[in-house]
Amino acid sequence: MTIRPLLPVLICFVVALPSAVRAEMLSVKVPIANFRAGPSTSEPVEFTATRYYPVRVLEREDGWCKIKDFEGDLAWVADRLLARVRTIVIKAARGNIREAPTTSAEVAFQAERGEVFKVLDRKGRWLRVVDVKGGKGWVREDLAWGMKKLDDAGGSS
Repeated sequence: MTIRPLLPVLICFVVALPSAVRAEMLSVKVPIANFRAGPSTSEPVEFTATRYYPVRVLEREDGWCKIKDFEGDLAWVADRLLARVRTIVIKAARGNIREAPTTSAEVAFQAERGEVFKVLDRKGRWLRVVDVKGGKGWVREDLAWGMKKLDDAGGSS
């Protein structure tokens, strides 16, 4: 018996895996979103998050997404509140947002843990970002969570 004939079957199986198995990164697209204990508006709110807050979608159910955030918290959010926008959250206690993608560049401003940004560009280990107020600059990727390239499939940082 040869294994080769099974290879196309295995490939089809992997490609057809449900989205619950293939985690994807999305971000909050509304000013404030409620993250709940279960997939219903009758469930208690566990926490709220603002626009650009990145989450890893683990499961989908009837218009709801079970997510994991940068702190490892699990919750449910209505999928209509999320979008495919490249965003990050600062995971370090404080992160310097610089004028250029180098540690020798001037610090434009500092971001605190939990602050969120939309990613505009990437240069090596640096991300060009903008916050909801329009503040722009460059941040090192190791200070942030939310980009697929940066984070493993399990979501730990």
